[in-house]
Amino acid sequence: MTEPTIFSDTFLAFGSHCDVVLPNLEANTAKNIFQQIKAELEQLESTISRFSLLSDIHELNQTEKDVWIELSGELWEILTIANDFYQMSQGAFDVTMFPVQSLWVEKETVENSELEEAQQKCGFDKIELDHDNKRLRFKEDGVELDFGAIEKGFALDLVKPLLLDLGVKDAIISFEEDVVLALGNHPAGTDWPLGIRNQQQPNEFVHVFEVSGQSVYTTGTVYIRDDGEGMKTRKIISPATGIPVDGKRTVSVKADSATMGAFIANIWLILPENDKAIISDQLNDVEILEVEYTDDDVKTKVTIIEKEDRS
Repeated sequence: MTEPTIFSDTFLAFGSHCDVVLPNLEANTAKNIFQQIKAELEQLESTISRFSLLSDIHELNQTEKDVWIELSGELWEILTIANDFYQMSQGAFDVTMFPVQSLWVEKETVENSELEEAQQKCGFDKIELDHDNKRLRFKEDGVELDFGAIEKGFALDLVKPLLLDLGVKDAIISFEEDVVLALGNHPAGTDWPLGIRNQQQPNEFVHVFEVSGQSVYTTGTVYIRDDGEGMKTRKIISPATGIPVDGKRTVSVKADSATMGAFIANIWLILPENDKAIISDQLNDVEILEVEYTDDDVKTKVTIIEKEDRS
């Protein structure tokens, strides 16, 4: 019998490296599980990723208004989750913002006329859902769905029960450092320590989450460059204004659901404090790290929302 090892391998999915670490498994068993994870995520990517020209969502986004389209199970599931998030955040989370987002990709300023034209194609209220028959129709031409803000979290939420069904007790599955699923224990016997890097000093950590059976999702208006040479900015668009949010900030969320963590992290960059408080009243068992970078300081804020006692 082969001795248990720490298996690790990686593959590309959703535009990122997906890293798989499986300790305490025989090599052949770990390789088989890795292939099942890879197959699961590749199939999902072919369904919900708008950047795959052969994906279901790419075909859906070519649909003209007033045409009812029936959706597959996973595409319908992520769409209804996105609708719930849209309602819960009163529009701060909106997966129809791609026409506006695309305006800002290569620009620092956008003409008001361009912005107004793009905004006419945005808004989840321009989609009608038929829950009984799992189908939708666009009420306007040019409406597009983009699940990029939550698709990696959704992917790890699908992998989690797969691993548990396969009897995996300990594992780390991550899309680089953006979203990490940690099951069981670190080989040292403790919860997995997941560090959040200082974007200005990548060799340092601003916070360490202790994680077991949960995920950590991170996003922000800044991120570490691929070459490791300092920060690069990312435009996070407010659906209310169509304009990128100010500041150099990141938000990391530890939660039972990686999809929920993705939702919280994204809207926390957009919402004012009073609206965050309203959302917080609807959350359970999450830890939120907010980091703000200035020229001469790094400010952190940790919010822990524990499970409500309903006894």
